[in-house]
Formats: sequence, structure tokens, C-alpha cells
Amino acid sequence: MGVLRLGFVAIILSHAVVSGFTTGAAVMIGMSQVKYILGYDVARSSFLHELIVNIFKDIDQFNYKPFILGMSNIIALVGLKNIGKTYPKFKSVRALGPLLVSSLSILATFIFDLENNGIDIIGTIPSGLPSLSTDIWFPVIEFNKLISVVISVAIVGFMESIAIAKQLATKHHYELDSSQELIGLGMANILGAMFFSYPVTGSFSRSAVNDSSGAESGISGMITATLVMIVLLFLTSVFEYIPSATLAAIVISGVLGLLDHAEAIFLWKVHKRDFSVWMISFLGTMFLGVEVGLLIAVGVSILLVMYESAYPHTAMLGRLPGTTVYRNVKQYPKAEMYEGIMLCRIDAPIYFANTQHIREKISKYEKMAIHGHASTKDKLLSADSSCVFAIEHPINFIIIDMSPVSYIDSSAIHVLGDMNDSYKKNKVQLCLCNPSTDVMAKLVVSGLAKAIGEDYIFVCMHDAVNGCLIELGTMEEEGSLRSLVDGKEHKL
Repeated sequence: MGVLRLGFVAIILSHAVVSGFTTGAAVMIGMSQVKYILGYDVARSSFLHELIVNIFKDIDQFNYKPFILGMSNIIALVGLKNIGKTYPKFKSVRALGPLLVSSLSILATFIFDLENNGIDIIGTIPSGLPSLSTDIWFPVIEFNKLISVVISVAIVGFMESIAIAKQLATKHHYELDSSQELIGLGMANILGAMFFSYPVTGSFSRSAVNDSSGAESGISGMITATLVMIVLLFLTSVFEYIPSATLAAIVISGVLGLLDHAEAIFLWKVHKRDFSVWMISFLGTMFLGVEVGLLIAVGVSILLVMYESAYPHTAMLGRLPGTTVYRNVKQYPKAEMYEGIMLCRIDAPIYFANTQHIREKISKYEKMAIHGHASTKDKLLSADSSCVFAIEHPINFIIIDMSPVSYIDSSAIHVLGDMNDSYKKNKVQLCLCNPSTDVMAKLVVSGLAKAIGEDYIFVCMHDAVNGCLIELGTMEEEGSLRSLVDGKEHKL
């Protein structure tokens, strides 16, 4: 996938989706560690509501000893992290926090015999490295059954990795190359398969701990891998004495940095729809499971892309008094509109998915212009009625600003052609202004430019308006008019 540069699929994950998903995953990871802090066994679950029920079901087994140890470690880790952030000269304290807490906990286990005093420890850790082998790679047995699982694991693994990577990239303000992430995951899985490893992906909890320790580059991963190898070879007997509550505290303090509640507040203030997306992703991850939550997040992102594409922004335009600038009359209520002319703008490429919506919007603007003052004001303006309208008669010209339209397809050309034919039957002239080079080329090749009339394709909106005013016999100011013919600029 990385070699094929398929990382572009990550663009479907909006920031709101990623933030909601990572926050939900952080909550679930933190909740999964609570049992070690409370000191009794809690049945595992991928759903928050079930996990909460399981926690309170056996609350009578609560053990205060691991609770005190775990909470003390969390407070210490959060405190060291804040010291490292507040005082740059103590930055190393933040990175040493997990190691310091683990070392002190191991020492306390030896001194106070915590293992026999109600506090669980990790216990036996197999020492040594797994053997290298590729014997089972070939031949591939039951390929047809494995391929669907392999594809699912690859996609879910990549999406989980890219979600946490995007979150950390946003947090630390650096660029993320999704295809490079794929290559890294692919290499890690190929090498890991030689040692019978689990599928490799980006871990939320370990990434959070790594980030909270102050790591800033991939070198931290190399150092971590080296230390793990050393521990597996020589120090497993020492790490067997780490209390489970201490490890849980390290994970919980790490995922605290992934709780992006500030983003939810920001989205609520700025964009309610993005806030809704954040909540769907957040709640879906917690109550339907991380994997399903991820799929929901991806699905919501795709639906958003489809919606934004199928329903692009359009605007009815007017001229700002005393200028040659034309703007949205909703945004500028005092913008002037001309008798017999309807001006509008399409703020997106035009293609098969949005042609129907665009046609309906232009038709709506046309009817609003025809019906005059009151109806236009009521429909365009929610409160301010100071917009200067001079439209009381049927329109003779419809001018479409094409400057934001970077692309049109054959469906768009057919729709514009149908609109032009319909307008001509009603003695209305369609005008286009400022089409891009690519759009103009398609208009010429398709014959639509000729059908509209090459003299009615203008360089700018003001020239188009003046040209229409001349034909209406109400020209207010002299000027040089320009049209586009065969993609070239001509004076009229």
C-alpha cells in the first residue's frame, strides 16, 4: 500500500473525526486500566457501558492498597510532566518520569514485600528473543480464507495508526506523510512476521506514553526497541516486580494527553456540524468498540465529503456601492442589484454529483429575482432589510461567475447546455465570466461556448454587467469591455 502511494486515503479522515476517535479510544484505554488501580479483576469489554457495569458489579472487592499506589504514581507522573512543561531546564524530568516511577515501585516491592501484601505484580516474563523463521510463509495454506482477514487487518491497522499519527502531528505542528507511514508499517510487519509477532500497528497507549515522555523523533522508537531487547535478554527477572498498578498509572497518565476536550469546545463555538461529527466519532468509539468506532469515523468522513461535494456553496451577487466589486448579498446587504440582470456565483467544481443542486439553486435565484423586492429580501436575508434591490421586472440576463469553478465534466456541460436552451426559449441570455483555462477549453471543444455566444463569455463580472446594461440601454458608465473567444481575450 505504501509503495502504491495509497496514503492519500487518509485525507478522508477530517480533524474532527480523528480528534473524536482518539479521545474515545483514550477513554477506553484508560478505563481498561482501572481494574489494576482498584485492585480486583474486571471482565474485559470493548464497550464503555459494559465496562462500567463490570467495574461496579464487584466494587465490594475494592483494594485500597493498589489504589493508593496507583493514584500516587498518576499524581507523580502528571506532576513531573507539568514541571517539565513549565520549567524548560527540567525538561528531562518529564522524560524520566515513567522510568523513575517504575524504579521506585520495584524498589518498594523488594523493601515492603508488596507481592505478599495485597498488591499484584507483573510476574514471570519469558526471557530471550523469539527465533527467526520464514518456514511457514510458503506455501500459503487456505489463501482464500486468509485474504479477507489480511485486508481487514491491514486497513484497520493503518487507520488506527494514521489516526494517532494525525493527532500527534496536529498537537506538535508537523507535516504527516501518510504513504510513508504505510511503508513503515509494511516493513515492521514483514520483519515482525519473521519472529511470529502480532500484526504491527500504531499503539494508542504506547504512543501516548512516548509523547508524554517528551519524545520528538523516530529515534525514540529505536531506543525503546533496543532497551526492550536488553530487558528481554538480561533484566526480565527485575521487571517482574513492577506492580500492575504502576504500569496502569503510566498508561493512564499517558492517554490523558490524548483527551482532546478543548477541540470539542472549539468546534461547538465555531462549527456545530463538525461538533456533531466529533460526538458521533467519540461516542461510537466508546459505546460500539474501537474498531466499529473507527469504521463509523471513516464512514462519517466519506459522507461529509459526499455532502460537501454534492451541495456546494452558491451565492446571489450584488455590486458594492461605488466599486466594481461584486459580493454575496447575504453577506453585504447593501450590495446593489440591477433591473433585468441576475448575478450568481458557484463556489466549487461542477460535475455529475452536484449539477442538480446547482441547477436548482440558480433556478431559485431566478425566481426570487423575478418576484421582486419582498420575496427576495425575505428569502435571502434573515434579518437585515437594507439591501438595495432594483429588480421588479422579469430578468433578461443571467450572469454566472465561474472563477471558483476549477473543473467541469461532461454532465456539467450537458446541464449548462440544457439551461442555455431553456433560457433562449424564454428570451433570457446566459452569460459566463472568468472561466479557468481548462473550463474554457471544455466549453469551446463541446460547442457550448458557441451555443451561449462567444460575446457573452467575459473576463470579469463587471465587464459582463456593463455588457448586459448596454444591451438593456441602461449603461451607467463607459468602459472597455472584454470577452473570451477560443480562450483568448478580446475587446468589444
